[in-house]
Amino acid sequence: MAIVLTNAVLVDIDPIGVERGCLRIDAGRIVERGANVQQQDGDEVVDCDGCVVLSGLVNGHTHLYSALATGMPAPPKSPTNFYEILQYVWWRLDRALDADAVEMSALVGGIGALRCGTTTLIDHHASPNCIEGSLDRVQAGLDRVGLRAVLCYETTDRNGSDGREAGIAENRRYLEKCAKAKNHQFAAMVGAHAAFTLDDASLDALATLADEFDTGVHIHVAEDPVDDEICRSRYGASLFDRLADHDLLKPETVVGHGTHLQDDAIARLGEVGLTLAHNPRSNMNNAVGYTRVGEFECPIMLGTDGIGGDMFAEAHAAWFKSCDGRAGLSPNDVVAMLAHSAKRASDALGTRLGALRTGFAADVVITNYFPATPLTAEKLAGHLIFAMSGGFVKDVITRGSWAMRDRVLRRVDERSIRTDAVGVSEALWQRMGDIDQDRNVRTS
Repeated sequence: MAIVLTNAVLVDIDPIGVERGCLRIDAGRIVERGANVQQQDGDEVVDCDGCVVLSGLVNGHTHLYSALATGMPAPPKSPTNFYEILQYVWWRLDRALDADAVEMSALVGGIGALRCGTTTLIDHHASPNCIEGSLDRVQAGLDRVGLRAVLCYETTDRNGSDGREAGIAENRRYLEKCAKAKNHQFAAMVGAHAAFTLDDASLDALATLADEFDTGVHIHVAEDPVDDEICRSRYGASLFDRLADHDLLKPETVVGHGTHLQDDAIARLGEVGLTLAHNPRSNMNNAVGYTRVGEFECPIMLGTDGIGGDMFAEAHAAWFKSCDGRAGLSPNDVVAMLAHSAKRASDALGTRLGALRTGFAADVVITNYFPATPLTAEKLAGHLIFAMSGGFVKDVITRGSWAMRDRVLRRVDERSIRTDAVGVSEALWQRMGDIDQDRNVRTS
Protein backbone atom coordinates (compact mmCIF):
# COMPACT_ATOMS: atom_id res chain seq x y z
CA MET A 1 0.00 0.00 0.00
CA ALA A 2 1.35 3.41 -0.98
CA ILE A 3 1.46 6.41 1.34
CA VAL A 4 0.41 9.79 -0.05
CA LEU A 5 1.37 12.95 1.85
CA THR A 6 -0.66 16.02 0.96
CA ASN A 7 -0.64 19.69 1.96
CA ALA A 8 3.02 19.60 3.04
CA VAL A 9 5.82 22.14 3.06
CA LEU A 10 8.47 20.03 1.37
CA VAL A 11 12.01 20.86 2.51
CA ASP A 12 15.20 19.66 0.81
CA ILE A 13 18.67 20.28 2.21
CA ASP A 14 20.68 19.16 -0.85
CA PRO A 15 20.25 21.46 -2.67
CA ILE A 16 18.23 23.67 -0.36
CA GLY A 17 14.66 23.94 -1.54
CA VAL A 18 11.22 24.69 -0.13
CA GLU A 19 7.86 24.26 -1.83
CA ARG A 20 4.31 23.34 -0.92
CA GLY A 21 3.25 20.06 -2.44
CA CYS A 22 2.50 16.35 -2.14
CA LEU A 23 4.46 13.09 -2.16
CA ARG A 24 3.59 9.57 -3.16
CA ILE A 25 5.66 6.82 -1.53
CA ASP A 26 5.65 3.24 -2.76
CA ALA A 27 8.01 0.25 -2.58
CA GLY A 28 10.45 2.10 -0.37
CA ARG A 29 10.90 5.04 -2.74
CA ILE A 30 9.44 8.45 -3.45
CA VAL A 31 7.67 7.79 -6.73
CA GLU A 32 5.90 11.10 -7.34
CA ARG A 33 6.15 14.70 -6.19
CA GLY A 34 4.12 17.70 -7.21
CA ALA A 35 1.38 20.18 -6.41
CA ASN A 36 -0.96 17.21 -6.70
CA VAL A 37 -0.08 13.55 -7.07
CA GLN A 38 -1.96 10.58 -8.36
CA GLN A 39 -3.94 8.67 -5.75
CA GLN A 40 -5.09 5.09 -6.14
CA ASP A 41 -7.56 2.87 -4.34
CA GLY A 42 -6.00 1.55 -1.15
CA ASP A 43 -3.51 4.39 -0.73
CA GLU A 44 -3.05 5.74 2.78
CA VAL A 45 -3.55 9.51 2.46
CA VAL A 46 -2.11 11.76 5.17
CA ASP A 47 -2.87 15.50 5.33
CA CYS A 48 0.25 17.22 6.69
CA ASP A 49 -1.75 20.37 7.49
CA GLY A 50 0.80 22.78 6.03
CA CYS A 51 3.64 21.60 8.26
CA VAL A 52 7.25 20.94 7.31
CA VAL A 53 8.18 17.56 5.82
CA LEU A 54 11.85 16.78 5.19
CA SER A 55 14.15 13.88 4.38
CA GLY A 56 15.45 11.84 7.31
CA LEU A 57 18.64 13.32 8.76
CA VAL A 58 22.03 11.57 8.83
CA ASN A 59 24.40 11.41 11.80
CA GLY A 60 27.86 11.60 10.22
CA HIS A 61 29.90 10.19 13.14
CA THR A 62 28.61 8.51 16.26
CA HIS A 63 29.33 5.82 18.84
CA LEU A 64 26.17 3.87 19.60
CA TYR A 65 28.05 1.83 22.19
CA SER A 66 27.79 4.84 24.54
CA ALA A 67 23.97 4.83 24.53
CA LEU A 68 23.84 3.15 27.96
CA ALA A 69 26.29 5.60 29.53
CA THR A 70 23.63 8.00 30.82
CA GLY A 71 24.02 8.25 34.59
CA MET A 72 26.83 5.69 34.78
CA PRO A 73 28.99 5.70 37.92
CA ALA A 74 31.75 8.24 38.21
CA PRO A 75 35.21 7.07 37.12
CA PRO A 76 37.61 5.74 39.78
CA LYS A 77 39.75 8.83 39.25
CA SER A 78 38.70 12.28 38.07
CA PRO A 79 40.23 12.80 34.63
CA THR A 80 42.51 15.82 34.28
CA ASN A 81 43.02 15.62 30.51
CA PHE A 82 41.59 13.96 27.41
CA TYR A 83 43.87 10.93 27.64
CA GLU A 84 42.56 10.24 31.14
CA ILE A 85 38.97 10.73 29.94
CA LEU A 86 39.62 7.89 27.50
CA GLN A 87 41.40 5.78 30.10
CA TYR A 88 38.99 6.17 33.00
CA VAL A 89 35.68 6.63 31.19
CA TRP A 90 35.26 5.50 27.59
CA TRP A 91 37.84 2.70 27.50
CA ARG A 92 36.34 1.20 30.64
CA LEU A 93 32.87 1.38 29.11
CA ASP A 94 33.78 -0.25 25.82
CA ARG A 95 35.75 -3.05 27.56
CA ALA A 96 32.70 -3.88 29.68
CA LEU A 97 30.34 -4.38 26.73
CA ASP A 98 29.09 -7.88 26.02
CA ALA A 99 26.97 -8.95 23.05
CA ASP A 100 23.65 -8.17 24.73
CA ALA A 101 24.86 -4.73 25.81
CA VAL A 102 26.11 -4.01 22.28
CA GLU A 103 22.71 -4.78 20.77
CA MET A 104 20.81 -2.96 23.50
CA SER A 105 23.01 0.10 23.01
CA ALA A 106 22.13 0.10 19.32
CA LEU A 107 18.45 -0.33 20.12
CA VAL A 108 18.33 2.49 22.66
CA GLY A 109 20.54 4.77 20.57
CA GLY A 110 18.49 4.02 17.48
CA ILE A 111 15.24 4.82 19.24
CA GLY A 112 16.65 8.13 20.42
CA ALA A 113 17.81 8.99 16.91
CA LEU A 114 14.50 8.06 15.30
CA ARG A 115 12.55 10.24 17.71
CA CYS A 116 14.61 13.24 16.53
CA GLY A 117 14.17 12.52 12.83
CA THR A 118 17.59 10.89 12.33
CA THR A 119 17.16 7.86 10.09
CA THR A 120 20.75 6.99 9.10
CA LEU A 121 23.86 6.70 11.28
CA ILE A 122 27.55 6.43 10.39
CA ASP A 123 28.70 4.51 13.45
CA HIS A 124 32.16 3.79 14.87
CA HIS A 125 31.88 0.76 17.17
CA ALA A 126 34.19 -0.62 19.89
CA SER A 127 33.76 -3.54 22.30
CA PRO A 128 37.22 -5.09 22.93
CA ASN A 129 35.93 -8.07 24.92
CA CYS A 130 33.18 -8.79 22.37
CA ILE A 131 34.59 -8.20 18.89
CA GLU A 132 33.58 -11.09 16.66
CA GLY A 133 30.01 -10.60 15.45
CA SER A 134 29.64 -7.29 17.27
CA LEU A 135 28.70 -5.40 14.10
CA ASP A 136 25.92 -7.93 13.50
CA ARG A 137 24.54 -7.08 16.93
CA VAL A 138 24.69 -3.35 16.17
CA GLN A 139 22.92 -4.02 12.88
CA ALA A 140 20.28 -6.14 14.58
CA GLY A 141 19.42 -3.39 17.04
CA LEU A 142 19.14 -0.72 14.36
CA ASP A 143 17.22 -3.01 12.02
CA ARG A 144 14.55 -3.54 14.65
CA VAL A 145 14.01 0.20 14.88
CA GLY A 146 14.02 0.59 11.10
CA LEU A 147 17.15 2.66 10.55
CA ARG A 148 19.98 2.60 8.02
CA ALA A 149 23.64 2.65 8.99
CA VAL A 150 27.23 2.59 7.80
CA LEU A 151 29.18 0.53 10.35
CA CYS A 152 32.79 -0.26 11.19
CA TYR A 153 34.78 -1.74 14.06
CA GLU A 154 37.26 0.55 15.84
CA THR A 155 40.55 -1.31 15.37
CA THR A 156 43.27 -0.49 17.91
CA ASP A 157 46.49 -1.91 19.34
CA ARG A 158 45.62 -0.91 22.90
CA ASN A 159 44.35 -4.42 23.61
CA GLY A 160 47.37 -6.20 22.21
CA SER A 161 48.01 -7.95 18.92
CA ASP A 162 45.14 -10.41 19.40
CA GLY A 163 42.70 -7.54 19.86
CA ARG A 164 44.06 -5.77 16.80
CA GLU A 165 43.78 -8.88 14.62
CA ALA A 166 40.26 -9.53 15.88
CA GLY A 167 39.28 -5.95 15.02
CA ILE A 168 40.65 -6.24 11.50
CA ALA A 169 38.89 -9.60 11.09
CA GLU A 170 35.57 -8.15 12.22
CA ASN A 171 35.87 -5.32 9.72
CA ARG A 172 36.66 -7.81 6.97
CA ARG A 173 33.79 -10.12 7.91
CA TYR A 174 31.26 -7.30 7.91
CA LEU A 175 32.62 -5.79 4.69
CA GLU A 176 32.14 -9.16 3.01
CA LYS A 177 28.62 -9.47 4.44
CA CYS A 178 27.55 -6.05 3.19
CA ALA A 179 29.17 -6.52 -0.21
CA LYS A 180 27.12 -9.68 -0.65
CA ALA A 181 23.84 -8.25 0.68
CA LYS A 182 23.83 -4.86 -1.12
CA ASN A 183 20.51 -4.08 0.54
CA HIS A 184 20.88 -0.26 0.67
CA GLN A 185 20.17 -0.42 4.40
CA PHE A 186 23.57 -1.35 5.85
CA ALA A 187 27.07 -0.73 4.54
CA ALA A 188 30.59 -1.02 5.91
CA MET A 189 33.78 0.99 6.23
CA VAL A 190 37.13 0.08 7.79
CA GLY A 191 37.32 1.31 11.38
CA ALA A 192 40.37 2.66 13.21
CA HIS A 193 40.50 4.27 16.63
CA ALA A 194 43.28 6.87 16.23
CA ALA A 195 46.82 6.80 14.92
CA PHE A 196 48.33 7.09 18.39
CA THR A 197 46.88 3.68 19.35
CA LEU A 198 47.93 1.98 16.09
CA ASP A 199 51.45 0.97 15.07
CA ASP A 200 52.75 1.27 11.53
CA ALA A 201 51.89 -2.29 10.54
CA SER A 202 48.33 -1.83 11.78
CA LEU A 203 47.84 1.34 9.74
CA ASP A 204 49.15 -0.46 6.66
CA ALA A 205 46.79 -3.38 7.23
CA LEU A 206 43.79 -1.08 7.54
CA ALA A 207 44.67 0.88 4.41
CA THR A 208 45.13 -2.38 2.48
CA LEU A 209 41.78 -3.69 3.67
CA ALA A 210 40.03 -0.48 2.61
CA ASP A 211 41.61 -0.67 -0.83
CA GLU A 212 40.57 -4.29 -1.22
CA PHE A 213 36.91 -3.41 -0.64
CA ASP A 214 37.02 -0.02 -2.38
CA THR A 215 35.88 1.82 0.72
CA GLY A 216 37.31 4.29 3.21
CA VAL A 217 38.91 4.22 6.63
CA HIS A 218 36.90 5.90 9.41
CA ILE A 219 39.41 7.21 11.98
CA HIS A 220 39.71 9.78 14.77
CA VAL A 221 42.27 12.46 13.91
CA ALA A 222 43.72 15.17 16.16
CA GLU A 223 40.79 15.18 18.58
CA ASP A 224 43.36 16.20 21.20
CA PRO A 225 47.08 17.11 21.03
CA VAL A 226 47.85 13.70 22.56
CA ASP A 227 47.28 12.12 19.14
CA ASP A 228 50.25 13.95 17.61
CA GLU A 229 52.36 13.87 20.77
CA ILE A 230 52.27 10.08 21.11
CA CYS A 231 52.77 9.57 17.37
CA ARG A 232 55.96 11.61 17.59
CA SER A 233 57.29 10.05 20.80
CA ARG A 234 56.38 6.44 20.04
CA TYR A 235 56.66 6.23 16.26
CA GLY A 236 59.06 9.05 15.43
CA ALA A 237 56.71 10.85 13.07
CA SER A 238 53.92 13.41 13.29
CA LEU A 239 50.31 12.31 13.20
CA PHE A 240 49.79 13.84 9.78
CA ASP A 241 52.95 12.34 8.33
CA ARG A 242 51.88 8.92 9.56
CA LEU A 243 48.49 9.27 7.86
CA ALA A 244 50.22 10.25 4.63
CA ASP A 245 52.97 7.62 4.85
CA HIS A 246 50.42 4.83 5.34
CA ASP A 247 48.22 5.91 2.44
CA LEU A 248 45.27 7.05 4.54
CA LEU A 249 44.92 10.52 3.01
CA LYS A 250 42.37 9.61 0.34
CA PRO A 251 38.98 10.96 -0.70
CA GLU A 252 37.34 7.84 0.74
CA THR A 253 38.69 8.48 4.26
CA VAL A 254 36.52 9.93 7.03
CA VAL A 255 38.36 11.73 9.82
CA GLY A 256 36.59 12.50 13.06
CA HIS A 257 37.18 15.83 14.83
CA GLY A 258 40.35 17.35 13.33
CA THR A 259 40.31 19.72 16.27
CA HIS A 260 44.08 20.21 16.58
CA LEU A 261 45.23 20.01 12.98
CA GLN A 262 47.71 22.68 11.97
CA ASP A 263 47.29 25.04 9.02
CA ASP A 264 49.34 22.95 6.59
CA ALA A 265 47.39 19.80 7.48
CA ILE A 266 44.07 21.60 7.02
CA ALA A 267 45.19 22.78 3.60
CA ARG A 268 46.31 19.27 2.62
CA LEU A 269 42.97 17.77 3.61
CA GLY A 270 41.31 20.22 1.27
CA GLU A 271 43.59 19.13 -1.55
CA VAL A 272 42.83 15.45 -0.91
CA GLY A 273 39.07 15.99 -0.55
CA LEU A 274 38.47 13.50 2.25
CA THR A 275 35.57 14.06 4.64
CA LEU A 276 35.80 15.67 8.09
CA ALA A 277 33.17 14.78 10.70
CA HIS A 278 32.53 17.79 12.96
CA ASN A 279 31.25 16.99 16.48
CA PRO A 280 30.83 20.28 18.39
CA ARG A 281 28.89 19.02 21.42
CA SER A 282 31.30 16.15 22.05
CA ASN A 283 34.27 18.48 21.66
CA MET A 284 32.78 20.70 24.35
CA ASN A 285 31.94 17.72 26.57
CA ASN A 286 35.51 16.42 26.41
CA ALA A 287 36.98 19.94 26.59
CA VAL A 288 39.24 19.35 23.59
CA GLY A 289 38.63 22.71 21.93
CA TYR A 290 36.97 24.01 18.78
CA THR A 291 37.57 22.62 15.30
CA ARG A 292 38.26 25.52 12.94
CA VAL A 293 35.73 24.28 10.40
CA GLY A 294 35.56 27.66 8.68
CA GLU A 295 39.12 27.09 7.43
CA PHE A 296 38.56 23.60 5.97
CA GLU A 297 37.94 23.22 2.25
CA CYS A 298 37.24 19.49 2.36
CA PRO A 299 33.65 18.25 2.71
CA ILE A 300 32.42 18.55 6.31
CA MET A 301 29.62 16.48 7.75
CA LEU A 302 27.98 16.83 11.14
CA GLY A 303 28.07 14.10 13.79
CA THR A 304 27.36 13.67 17.49
CA ASP A 305 30.31 11.43 18.48
CA GLY A 306 27.91 9.49 20.70
CA ILE A 307 26.24 12.50 22.37
CA GLY A 308 22.79 11.21 21.37
CA GLY A 309 21.36 11.23 17.87
CA ASP A 310 19.66 14.62 17.65
CA MET A 311 20.97 16.34 14.53
CA PHE A 312 18.80 19.41 15.09
CA ALA A 313 20.58 19.92 18.43
CA GLU A 314 23.97 19.28 16.82
CA ALA A 315 23.23 21.83 14.10
CA HIS A 316 22.27 24.38 16.75
CA ALA A 317 25.52 23.71 18.63
CA ALA A 318 27.56 23.92 15.42
CA TRP A 319 26.18 27.36 14.72
CA PHE A 320 26.37 28.86 18.20
CA LYS A 321 29.84 27.44 18.88
CA SER A 322 31.06 28.85 15.57
CA CYS A 323 29.89 32.28 16.70
CA ASP A 324 31.76 31.85 19.97
CA GLY A 325 34.87 30.78 18.06
CA ARG A 326 34.55 33.50 15.39
CA ALA A 327 34.72 30.80 12.73
CA GLY A 328 33.24 32.86 9.93
CA LEU A 329 30.47 30.39 9.12
CA SER A 330 27.02 31.21 7.81
CA PRO A 331 23.85 29.34 8.82
CA ASN A 332 23.82 27.83 5.32
CA ASP A 333 27.27 26.34 6.02
CA VAL A 334 25.75 24.36 8.88
CA VAL A 335 22.95 23.10 6.62
CA ALA A 336 25.66 22.07 4.15
CA MET A 337 27.19 19.89 6.86
CA LEU A 338 23.88 18.05 7.18
CA ALA A 339 23.80 17.70 3.40
CA HIS A 340 27.34 16.29 3.27
CA SER A 341 26.36 13.67 5.87
CA ALA A 342 23.55 12.57 3.58
CA LYS A 343 25.87 12.51 0.55
CA ARG A 344 28.44 10.36 2.30
CA ALA A 345 25.84 7.89 3.53
CA SER A 346 24.22 7.80 0.08
CA ASP A 347 27.52 6.87 -1.53
CA ALA A 348 28.11 4.07 0.97
CA LEU A 349 24.59 2.65 0.89
CA GLY A 350 23.99 2.92 -2.83
CA THR A 351 20.77 4.86 -2.43
CA ARG A 352 19.91 8.56 -2.46
CA LEU A 353 19.23 10.42 0.76
CA GLY A 354 18.90 14.08 1.73
CA ALA A 355 16.01 15.24 -0.45
CA LEU A 356 12.38 14.45 -1.18
CA ARG A 357 12.80 13.87 -4.90
CA THR A 358 11.44 11.17 -7.17
CA GLY A 359 13.60 8.07 -6.97
CA PHE A 360 15.09 8.97 -3.58
CA ALA A 361 14.80 6.65 -0.58
CA ALA A 362 11.55 7.06 1.31
CA ASP A 363 13.08 8.09 4.64
CA VAL A 364 10.72 10.95 5.46
CA VAL A 365 10.21 13.07 8.56
CA ILE A 366 6.81 14.68 9.11
CA THR A 367 6.83 17.48 11.66
CA ASN A 368 4.17 19.54 13.36
CA TYR A 369 6.26 22.64 12.72
CA PHE A 370 3.97 25.23 11.14
CA PRO A 371 6.13 28.20 10.20
CA ALA A 372 5.23 31.47 11.90
CA THR A 373 7.39 33.50 9.50
CA PRO A 374 7.92 33.09 5.75
CA LEU A 375 9.77 29.88 4.91
CA THR A 376 11.68 29.96 1.63
CA ALA A 377 14.90 28.38 0.43
CA GLU A 378 16.76 31.55 1.40
CA LYS A 379 15.30 31.48 4.90
CA LEU A 380 15.45 27.73 5.60
CA ALA A 381 18.72 27.81 7.55
CA GLY A 382 17.26 30.36 9.93
CA HIS A 383 14.26 28.13 10.62
CA LEU A 384 16.40 25.00 11.13
CA ILE A 385 18.82 26.69 13.52
CA PHE A 386 16.64 29.16 15.42
CA ALA A 387 13.16 27.62 15.48
CA MET A 388 12.96 23.92 14.57
CA SER A 389 14.03 21.09 16.87
CA GLY A 390 13.68 17.36 17.30
CA GLY A 391 10.65 18.04 19.48
CA PHE A 392 8.66 18.95 16.38
CA VAL A 393 9.16 15.48 14.83
CA LYS A 394 5.75 13.80 14.76
CA ASP A 395 5.95 10.93 12.28
CA VAL A 396 8.83 9.12 10.59
CA ILE A 397 8.76 6.89 7.53
CA THR A 398 11.80 4.70 6.89
CA ARG A 399 12.25 2.36 3.95
CA GLY A 400 8.77 3.38 2.82
CA SER A 401 6.74 2.40 5.88
CA TRP A 402 5.89 3.92 9.24
CA ALA A 403 8.62 3.73 11.86
CA MET A 404 6.93 6.28 14.14
CA ARG A 405 3.34 7.51 13.98
CA ASP A 406 2.01 10.24 16.26
CA ARG A 407 5.20 9.92 18.37
CA VAL A 408 4.64 6.18 18.92
CA LEU A 409 7.20 3.74 17.53
CA ARG A 410 5.57 1.21 15.23
CA ARG A 411 8.21 -1.52 14.91
CA VAL A 412 9.26 -2.04 18.52
CA ASP A 413 7.74 -1.86 21.98
CA GLU A 414 9.71 1.11 23.28
CA ARG A 415 8.56 0.83 26.89
CA SER A 416 9.56 -2.82 27.07
CA ILE A 417 12.97 -2.13 25.52
CA ARG A 418 13.69 0.72 27.92
CA THR A 419 12.66 -1.46 30.86
CA ASP A 420 14.96 -4.26 29.74
CA ALA A 421 17.75 -1.74 29.11
CA VAL A 422 17.83 -0.80 32.80
CA GLY A 423 18.92 -4.32 33.75
CA VAL A 424 21.44 -4.50 30.91
CA SER A 425 22.87 -1.13 31.99
CA GLU A 426 23.21 -2.19 35.61
CA ALA A 427 25.12 -5.31 34.60
CA LEU A 428 27.30 -3.25 32.25
CA TRP A 429 28.13 -0.75 34.97
CA GLN A 430 28.98 -3.58 37.37
CA ARG A 431 31.47 -4.98 34.86
CA MET A 432 32.95 -1.50 34.44
CA GLY A 433 33.60 -1.39 38.16
CA ASP A 434 35.53 -4.65 37.95
CA ILE A 435 37.91 -3.41 35.24
CA ASP A 436 41.42 -2.37 36.18
CA GLN A 437 41.63 1.03 34.53
CA ASP A 438 45.41 0.71 34.18
CA ARG A 439 44.86 -2.00 31.56
CA ASN A 440 43.17 0.52 29.29
CA VAL A 441 46.40 2.15 28.19
CA ARG A 442 49.24 0.77 26.12
CA THR A 443 52.41 2.07 27.70
CA SER A 444 55.08 0.51 25.51
